Amino acid sequence: MTYTRDLMFNQTIYPPSQPKPSNRLFLAVIVLIALVAGFSVAYLAFNFELTGVRLQEQKLENEVSSLESTQAALVKLASLQVQPIQQVTYTTPSNYTQLYQETVRSVVVVMDEQISTVESIFGSSVQTVPVLGSGFVVEYNNSYYVVTNDHVIANSTNISVTFYDGNSYPAQVVGADRFSDIAVLKVAAPLSEFYPLVLANSSQLQVGQTVVAIGNPYGLASTLTVGVVSATNRVIDDPTANPYPIAGVIQTSAPINPGNSGGPLLDLAGQVVGVTTAIIANSQGLGFAIPSNILARELPMLITTGEYNLHPYFGFSVVSMNLYLAQAMNVSLTHGVLVEQVTPNGPAAKAGIRGGTIQEEVYGQQVLLGGDIIVAVNGTPVNDEDSLLSYLELNVMAGQSVVFTVYRSGEYLNISVTAGYRPS
Repeated sequence: MTYTRDLMFNQTIYPPSQPKPSNRLFLAVIVLIALVAGFSVAYLAFNFELTGVRLQEQKLENEVSSLESTQAALVKLASLQVQPIQQVTYTTPSNYTQLYQETVRSVVVVMDEQISTVESIFGSSVQTVPVLGSGFVVEYNNSYYVVTNDHVIANSTNISVTFYDGNSYPAQVVGADRFSDIAVLKVAAPLSEFYPLVLANSSQLQVGQTVVAIGNPYGLASTLTVGVVSATNRVIDDPTANPYPIAGVIQTSAPINPGNSGGPLLDLAGQVVGVTTAIIANSQGLGFAIPSNILARELPMLITTGEYNLHPYFGFSVVSMNLYLAQAMNVSLTHGVLVEQVTPNGPAAKAGIRGGTIQEEVYGQQVLLGGDIIVAVNGTPVNDEDSLLSYLELNVMAGQSVVFTVYRSGEYLNISVTAGYRPS
């Protein structure tokens, strides 16, 4: 080590027994400096070690003091009368909890592959698209079925139904109605899987009434959401029913998302008041459900014949009246519906209902003016298009007659019309 270090300083090393005579004084000075440095280092090391020992002693004293303080605090705490924190134990389920426990086994996951035609620059091609929806069990004539939406299973193959316990079984469509977006499935499952729900009378629903949706939004099975009935007798344009709208629909604030389609909308008694069917894209709190009364009316025919063909057809198109239309027509009526067009040889045309003849732009829309204004049907006031179409869908079947009260040329007329069968 000494050799190496000295080479680094480029010095010549002489053996200690043979110093150069001319360097004796220099060597003595070097020795003296070394002795002084050695004593200094030893002194510093001794002081450093002594300081470390003192710090260690101080640390131990602090820990002992802390332990003594902690012991004193524990002794004092033990002498106090401490009231324990109250923890709530739910001995009785809440309404939502109990409702969920009693109904969730009835809700299923519906999966299938829909066949769709895709157009491209290379022509058309057929593809299969996986579809996920919801459904629920009902009983009819001592047999069990699963209700879902028509748009969930339309043009599909390889339908499967998964129950609450996770078991999946193949299913087949026994009936479907695209005009109401309802379908009924028969599932090849043991009887132990079926827990049917009861259908309520949806005509008794009140705006503001609490409702619950259970389904599989985005594949999250058995999800419960809560809201209220926001409105009844809505009319929605659904591609499934094109070119006809779906009328009599329930609007709800209960969150409904893709995957909820076909699941039940329940009241707090756990009874089905609707079949969840649609949402408005990029909206919040705007969900829709087909009322249970429509399901109850169609279910027997869907199961026994595979279809429902009693939707009423009158052969006219209407638009809701408002102040701008009233001013354009120089009338005082601002409620009801204006008949714009009447299909030749249709039920309305044969009964004498008249459509418009003058096309004008009113409030930014092209409207045919001059037709009859319908203000009542079977004595029930008609406020707008939704109220008219909902009344006809919920209360009239093909082959039945209704009386329309219309306003024409300053007078009111009652015109009887027999509903036809809706063209498919």
